[in-house]
Amino acid sequence: MMPSVSNLFQRIYKSFGKAKSSKSSELCPGNLVRLCRNRVDFITIINEAINHTNQSWDQELIDRVIQYVLEGTDSGISVYSSDTLDPLDRGHALAVIAEGISQDNFRSSRGSKRKPSCTRGSLIIPTSCLPKTTFCDFTPENNLDFYPANQHHFDLTVNDAEELAVALLDGINQRIIAWSILGNDGKFVGSYRLQAAVAYSHCLQAFGKLNPSFPPSNWVDGRTITASEQIDTLKYLAQTVAVDSPNLDA
Repeated sequence: MMPSVSNLFQRIYKSFGKAKSSKSSELCPGNLVRLCRNRVDFITIINEAINHTNQSWDQELIDRVIQYVLEGTDSGISVYSSDTLDPLDRGHALAVIAEGISQDNFRSSRGSKRKPSCTRGSLIIPTSCLPKTTFCDFTPENNLDFYPANQHHFDLTVNDAEELAVALLDGINQRIIAWSILGNDGKFVGSYRLQAAVAYSHCLQAFGKLNPSFPPSNWVDGRTITASEQIDTLKYLAQTVAVDSPNLDA
């Protein structure tokens, strides 16, 4: 017997849904990097999560995770893919540069010098830690101003912020979620110079010689920062001036 029109549409819709889910799961990476700008609150959350011994989390701490890690939003939470839980992974380094490059004090040509102290934190989250109410979408078009990070950019849609916050706290407490401190004084594995050097090394392999005056043809402008400015900023952060100097002896 032939199926009714409504049943036929339902079958097509279900098949499309399965195909879409399969495609999404294939694109979803093993780990996601989330950058947090408020250093003090980030460190406080990490310390409380690591030292937590009770069976349940305080609501006040859950609320702080939602405010400072998820920035109080439920969709479009920007994250980046990372192959490993190591802060020296290229995905983590590209995320650090992409998250900060649009700020004036990251740029060589403007802004004030960054203070020699920790200024950010990052979480490296295995996607297996995400609750079923959190969805991950591959969104290279939403990465703003550092082109090499486009293919690492994802957005999280969160249907239950408290459930995700608890999952993050559990992951930190159980040492499943990795974290790092980002600063400018070289004391941390997540120092900006070291992160920029990792990103710079990857970009050399991917694009060849990086000359701000003649950007690679396949490196495109960002929303507000040109390809030339992106490369200039990356080289400035990685402190490659001495290496590139023509006055050095061979």
